[in-house]
Amino acid sequence: MAVTDQSDSPETPLTDDELELETFDLDHDGKISTSEDLRARLGIVDARLEEIADEGGIKGALAEGMHKIVDKLDND
Repeated sequence: MAVTDQSDSPETPLTDDELELETFDLDHDGKISTSEDLRARLGIVDARLEEIADEGGIKGALAEGMHKIVDKLDND
């Protein structure tokens, strides 16, 4: 019987809850606090504003202005 090398086997995929915790638990205390949740949401809004800004036009110009403001908040 051959012995298989376990280091080449893929890792067990994370569940949705584990992935969310891994992604948004910034201080690694095992829970997502209100401030961590808000920072995550702010990051999503910032990314969407950047996408809209890239589309151009009046809507894009407004989104660019908002993106600059939200980006400052998101990165501080």
